[in-house]
Amino acid sequence: MLNAVGFAAQYARIVCAPEEPETTRGTPSYPDSASIPLAELAYMQGFPPPADKQITRANYLVEYPKLRWAFQHMRELIPSRQIARGAVQTTELPSGPDRQADIDALSIELVDGSRIGFSEFLDRSYADALLIVHKGKVIYETYPNLHDSQSPHMLWSVTKSFTGMIAHMLVLEGQLDPQSQVTEHIPELAGSGWAGASVQQVLDMTADVKYSEVYADGTSDVIHYGLAAGITQSPQWTGPASLYQYLPSIGADRPHGEHFAYRTVHSEVLGWIIRRVSGKDLAQQISERIWCKLGAEQDAYILLDGNGTEWAGAGLNATLRDLGRFAEMLRLDGRYNGQQVVPAELIREIQRGGDKAAFERFGRKGMEGYSYHNQWWVSHNTDAVFEAMGVHGQLVHVNPGAELCLVRLGSHPVASNDFTYEMTRRVTEALAQLLRG
Repeated sequence: MLNAVGFAAQYARIVCAPEEPETTRGTPSYPDSASIPLAELAYMQGFPPPADKQITRANYLVEYPKLRWAFQHMRELIPSRQIARGAVQTTELPSGPDRQADIDALSIELVDGSRIGFSEFLDRSYADALLIVHKGKVIYETYPNLHDSQSPHMLWSVTKSFTGMIAHMLVLEGQLDPQSQVTEHIPELAGSGWAGASVQQVLDMTADVKYSEVYADGTSDVIHYGLAAGITQSPQWTGPASLYQYLPSIGADRPHGEHFAYRTVHSEVLGWIIRRVSGKDLAQQISERIWCKLGAEQDAYILLDGNGTEWAGAGLNATLRDLGRFAEMLRLDGRYNGQQVVPAELIREIQRGGDKAAFERFGRKGMEGYSYHNQWWVSHNTDAVFEAMGVHGQLVHVNPGAELCLVRLGSHPVASNDFTYEMTRRVTEALAQLLRG
């Protein structure tokens, strides 16, 4: 199908989910974030823009830093579906005491014993924007590489956590049995690797299929996923041209339920199940169940394959402040804007977590003690922290114990959260300690 020769470098950074643990490689050199401000890169300016400033679906992932522009303009590159905020009043996101000086003065010790300040953390994580909410009030807000607070940003695998929440709400309402077989809902997958897997195993990614998600391998299955979904394009690709064509082609591997392995295609199957069971697309579900109830400032949107199917594992785009509302709702056990947006039971189930031993065997860098459950990363620490993450630095961090939420939007040059997560974890822990004090 795909002539992989020559494509290894091109698709090594294809983005849809955190990659498998990296093997030891030479340390590459990356441009300093401060040296590539989006305002000075002059992408897509002019009529037409100069050739070296043009951004397309074929080049935005492979000619860094073009993805810095793309992550704020994805609907200009790829078809999308609106996630409407509805005709509701915007919920206030109040400002609290200005803690910028305190936070900027933080000295954070990293794993190697070195120390960095908060501003260096923003630079080293290639942050486009960052918001900190403490006890329901904004105490820190910055946009080092985002045009303004109204600009939506690509969220990549943060999408999975929304998909997992919608699926769990269907479970709580009795519309979906988590122990039912995937093929009961999607008979088109009867000949695929999902035969014999339960919905809960898909939610927890303990279903197992013959699918590799290694970005540095030009023949990895994740490349085929990206081409089928329309994340990127190649004239040499002659394989499936949509998600519904691609997913049934994925075969079986190890027994279901014994291993955790992070696979974006599980989330795509989950999206298919949601649509089949509910009769509604994912955008409508998120709009009706979450976005309208939050009192969001802006519509969100989700990207589509060539046949109009949403990327349930990777396609969500939203603004920083609306994600702050979302995170605060989660911290408050699902209650926000004077109503129960999602059931408190749903939040408690996320915090319960998944199979810690299976997660440890998978070997996620910097996430010792974590597990993965219902499409969320769960810390199991005393603060009951849980997170949604996407490649290139997207993070929704919820810390109920410290009454803290942090949202970061990023555009770092590596398609893996391993690139910055150890540092990020140390920063969020130091921040929680500061706010408690």
